[in-house]
Amino acid sequence: MNEETLTTGEESIFLSDVEPHAATPIDRAPDLRSRVLLHVLFADTLLIGDSQSLNNKYFRALVSGREAQEVENAAAGTVLADLAPLLEAGRIRVARRAGYTLQRIRDEHAAKHVDNVPSPAYVDQLEAMAAEHFVPYEGKVVEAAFKSGVLHRLELGLQQARGDTRAVLDAALLWARDQEVLYYKSLRDWLDHFRMTSPRAGAEVVLALQSVDDWAGESYRQGLPSALNVGMAGPRDAPDTIPTSRSRRILEQAQLPAAMLDNFLLSQLPVEVLFEATAQPSRNALVRELARLRRGLQPDVPVLRAAVDEFSSWMLEAFDRTFRARGGQAWDHLQGEARLMRFGLDEDPTTGRLGAGLEIQTAAADTTRNLSFHVMNRPTGAGEANWIQAARRPVKDLDPLDRVVTL
Repeated sequence: MNEETLTTGEESIFLSDVEPHAATPIDRAPDLRSRVLLHVLFADTLLIGDSQSLNNKYFRALVSGREAQEVENAAAGTVLADLAPLLEAGRIRVARRAGYTLQRIRDEHAAKHVDNVPSPAYVDQLEAMAAEHFVPYEGKVVEAAFKSGVLHRLELGLQQARGDTRAVLDAALLWARDQEVLYYKSLRDWLDHFRMTSPRAGAEVVLALQSVDDWAGESYRQGLPSALNVGMAGPRDAPDTIPTSRSRRILEQAQLPAAMLDNFLLSQLPVEVLFEATAQPSRNALVRELARLRRGLQPDVPVLRAAVDEFSSWMLEAFDRTFRARGGQAWDHLQGEARLMRFGLDEDPTTGRLGAGLEIQTAAADTTRNLSFHVMNRPTGAGEANWIQAARRPVKDLDPLDRVVTL
């Protein structure tokens, strides 16, 4: 059983929305593939959870031709089941609970009637692909991180709460503290019971319960990446942006080639081109500087400027030669690609936050769904308290193509 620890200084990103249980619904394997490739471009290691590697049928379709035949639209030839080399090389690694095999996890899921449990044959195949690069984690550490996150959010919420809101948060905090192990499902059951026993509760109570639910969901998604001390990738929410009124622009580049943010083109890019991209010095410099930013360190602005310019141009050239040789729909799509990309680096002097982002410059009439990629550091001091307490939309309501890496 081979397992790896994460190297200090390595930019490791946990892809939170491989989760198959409808937080950000993925209903097409190509859409998941474009997200996976985007984050592999900007990380030394892309991590996914053990349950997600097993129970997400679209992920299975991307690494196994046999599984690809089982998903919708496979007959149309739109699913490229070619990502196994990324697992074999350690570019994608499965975070697996210590002391477990994937087969044991699969069997426990089957006994609990978890949705989309894979066949034993797929589990054997995945074990072989990922054998050299599993990343272990302690289940109890993740459980503790979840409970700590929930308690921290409740304590911050109570600092400004009054009246019925305070009563709800107090009750939730007392109950959560009393749990030897705080399970996400148990907390949601407690919230449901509170709602059922308070049928005439006012708006303050309803909103307070929703806040607890939202904070619990956020803590749940952050539990594993927090325990592994890695970045978390997911859909971007309002608290993961710097308000325009407080933003100080440090760097802006426009008129950059936009191919690498094209959802369709990434879904069709052969994996060997991705390996070639990850070997580019400009790409590695870009990953390194964005990793510094995410950790709250000032990036080297001239290096960042040169890396973005050089790597975006290299990617366009790679897309051009790849799809020109292959022809077909991807080449036609690239020929019609007239959009450009911008890169911005911003600072919020009030909270100390840094943010950088790659976005396609679109005209008002352009309704094409584009990928974007943003990196944010976490605010400190009073800024952290405001960030944690900021209202967040349900993850299902966010744009899954508008990406952010934080923590």
